[in-house]
Amino acid sequence: MTHLPDRSGAAVTKRETAPSSASMPSIQAERAVSGMPQGRPALSAARLATQLAGFAIGAALLAWCIVKAIGSADLDRLRQADVRLVVAMVGVSVLSMVCAGTAFWLALRPARRLPWGVHQAVNAMATLVNYAPVRLGVPSRFVYHMGVDGLGAWLVAGWIATVGACTLSALAGMTFGALVGVGAIELLGLGVSVSIIAGLGCAAATTEACVRLVSLVRHVPLVARKLGGAESMLASRASLRLVAATRFLDFSMYAARAWCAGTILDLPLDSQQILLVALAGYIMNYNPLGRFGFREATMAFVASRLAGETGLDVGAAFAQLALIESAGEALASIPLGSIGGSWCGLRILRARRARRGPQAG
Repeated sequence: MTHLPDRSGAAVTKRETAPSSASMPSIQAERAVSGMPQGRPALSAARLATQLAGFAIGAALLAWCIVKAIGSADLDRLRQADVRLVVAMVGVSVLSMVCAGTAFWLALRPARRLPWGVHQAVNAMATLVNYAPVRLGVPSRFVYHMGVDGLGAWLVAGWIATVGACTLSALAGMTFGALVGVGAIELLGLGVSVSIIAGLGCAAATTEACVRLVSLVRHVPLVARKLGGAESMLASRASLRLVAATRFLDFSMYAARAWCAGTILDLPLDSQQILLVALAGYIMNYNPLGRFGFREATMAFVASRLAGETGLDVGAAFAQLALIESAGEALASIPLGSIGGSWCGLRILRARRARRGPQAG
């Protein structure tokens, strides 16, 4: 037996025995006793088939948008695009990724402290791999945080679910606030500033109500048995509010990017309409079939309807809007995701080698 200069003898024993394939049954039994999820594929066959089918549909929708955008369109505005607007689109895309990583950092802090930069790298990696035919963003978070940081499976699951619940809370607030804001102008004839105030007020109230509901979930017996250390995350209402607020900031970056794209094309959409287009695209990020193609088609369709077009078809300019907005995001997420993914991949490999080292000795 190799004796390692570790602070805890239990930790040494764990390192020496964990990688052995012969000990896998005992490890699975230990996980069952501790309440951890049993070993099973990250993606079931049904889910894999669903996501592949979703990717195929999304690819068809994206091709449809591209055909609409270049088929009978005047591309002069794209060729003469203001460089400052292009830079702004990439800039807000970077800020959007930072906001998403910060949301995960804030959510985990009550249970475990990890460096802010680690969350940014992992989030960049997760953003990049979500471009794959099968969405791998969530599985990649499990692989990194369980393999490198030593977090339990239930803790990671509860953490991701907490961020998701706060995101849905903020999304409910955004949707209700946007509808109230538009209704204040269209139905009540109020000014833009009043509609924005009304919309923000309703958004804040709706989000706060949802956050309070999320914080109460920990008292449900079935949930409480599976939290795996996530209780402190759900108990910190201040943390939940901060996560939801960060998601608001993330959405504002989406709206700013859509505004830049609309300005480049000089589209007949006001700020409220651009907000609704951005909201439609933001919602499609959470489409279970995938965001690829679905977000672009949805944004193009909503923009064309708000501009007064009818039927199922969309104009070339609105297809261009969706594609430019998506390209602005990709110009930031692909290079940053490649950097973050490379860094995370190296750390995962080092962690695996460190676990094998004691066994080899």
